[in-house]
Amino acid sequence: MRILILNWRDIKNPKAGGAEVVTHEIAKRWVQWGHEVTLFTAEFPGATPEEEFEGVHIIRRGKQYSVHYEAFRHYRRHLRGLFDVVIDEINTIPFLTPLYVSDKKVAFFHQLAREVWLYESKFPMNVIGYVSEPLYLKVYRSIPTVVGSESTRQDMLRLRFRSVHVIRYGIDVTPLAEVPSSVEKAKEPTVLYVGRLVPSKRVEDIVEAVYLVRRDISDIRLWVVGDGKADYIARLRCQVQRYGLRGHVWFWGKVSLEKKLELMRQAHILALASVREGWGLVVIEANAMGTPAVVYNVHGLRDSVRHSETGIICTENSPRAMAESIIAFLRDDQLSTHLAQCALEWSRLFTWDKAANEFLRIVKATAHGTFSPLEVLTLSRDRQQFL
Repeated sequence: MRILILNWRDIKNPKAGGAEVVTHEIAKRWVQWGHEVTLFTAEFPGATPEEEFEGVHIIRRGKQYSVHYEAFRHYRRHLRGLFDVVIDEINTIPFLTPLYVSDKKVAFFHQLAREVWLYESKFPMNVIGYVSEPLYLKVYRSIPTVVGSESTRQDMLRLRFRSVHVIRYGIDVTPLAEVPSSVEKAKEPTVLYVGRLVPSKRVEDIVEAVYLVRRDISDIRLWVVGDGKADYIARLRCQVQRYGLRGHVWFWGKVSLEKKLELMRQAHILALASVREGWGLVVIEANAMGTPAVVYNVHGLRDSVRHSETGIICTENSPRAMAESIIAFLRDDQLSTHLAQCALEWSRLFTWDKAANEFLRIVKATAHGTFSPLEVLTLSRDRQQFL
């Protein structure tokens, strides 16, 4: 098959995130299985206009906010009719392919932006984005749609999308053979955060939760892994200072995959407090290292964490509730052992081969006009087997 993917970034972009990892891992497997994959994406400093990377043909035109128009123009001039299926990957701003692409189409959503608009953009753009998102997504309602979690699928169904399918994302790491022993863990009880340092991740809630935990567990530690907006990082450092947490919170910055996995193995629990996620890839990565997660009850995270099975979903989205969950986990050896073991087993269900195969089934059915009989792919059967 000949497949075109439209996405605002590619895996080599310095700003590439989890969405780009998912796209590339799936695309390169399709190439390995004999398909032709072209990715149309934005330029970035030092990038070549076109290149082949791990079999995927990459075309770069425009910048982050002009790539959508450049995709329209390039498709009309050079790409129309050359592909069996065009995959429109929506990351906040859509390519609106139903308005101009004549080939068969699939929409790919990792998540809706929704509340993220209110945290990541300034007034009035945040309000405009929040209000307009359900309106401009109407053009996608009638085409096959792929999402990464049941929460996002329910979002799309509420917007009256007709055919929404969930695929299982994979992970880049091999799960450990067994849960690390206590001597392999950090000496002090350690909470870990991994991800971008931006307002929508609400890392300040995790810092406050650790501050509250310290009243009961004086040697608590927090490791913060990742980079992000300089002003937000400065706010977090001021918060650490204000709460008297110097010596209890470490900012590791962006680290290598090897270092990230090492920190995941050594930490006792991962903590996430995002406004919403598409899935929660970092949760499964930590699980593969034998580390369960405590998370807010939000889209994506409630899908990647099975409450009281592979981790803890807070009773409410507040630092106090997160602190109570962390204390309960650290003080109950039986609970922590159970969650760690189940988290490790849960992580074994997620591979990129599975993700690529599930997605390819939908692409093939779309190309051949047999989409409607497809079974909706969810984690429900895997969860039953897991339990």
